[in-house]
Amino acid sequence: MTFIRKPLIKTLFALTLILIILQFFQDALVFKRDMINQGQWWRLFSGNLVHTNYPHLALNLGGLWIFGFLFFDYISSGKFLISLFFLCLCVGLGIYFLSPSLMWYAGISGALYGLYMVGGFFAILNRDLVTGVSLLALIPIKIAWDLIHGGNQSSAELIGAPVAVDAHLYGVTGAVLIGLFILISHLRAKKS
Repeated sequence: MTFIRKPLIKTLFALTLILIILQFFQDALVFKRDMINQGQWWRLFSGNLVHTNYPHLALNLGGLWIFGFLFFDYISSGKFLISLFFLCLCVGLGIYFLSPSLMWYAGISGALYGLYMVGGFFAILNRDLVTGVSLLALIPIKIAWDLIHGGNQSSAELIGAPVAVDAHLYGVTGAVLIGLFILISHLRAKKS
């Protein structure tokens, strides 16, 4: 019962509900390049919050909940939400400016890859070196593999769309920026 009272877990319950509700408004929120070009800038962010279908949503919610189980003692709800917001922006802006051939995008997986990297940084700060170092080493390897060989075909079939590997790269890039901020903040706190 005490696990359910953890702030990050409560936040994940709320986020799960929000993502399920937003799925009903997918068409108004999905990243569509032509609509963004017409001034619907919110799609840069909101495209991360809707999914191609319910199996896609379930897959990403599963990843969010695993994240919560791994890091509820390391990351506050506030740091989680700030990181998620920043990572969603990194993914949306990255796709828009750096992947001009990607016309349509939906899903939180890019930000989710970044969240696991952020979790790795916090794990290291909390002296959980096995988890932290493993995540910080394996996630970039997975991204590189996907960039070279393309996304997982079975995942593409499940979600009903090609896997947007670029989004994962932009999420991890955003996480590196967060990691640098965490490191600088930690070093400043140690000096004081």
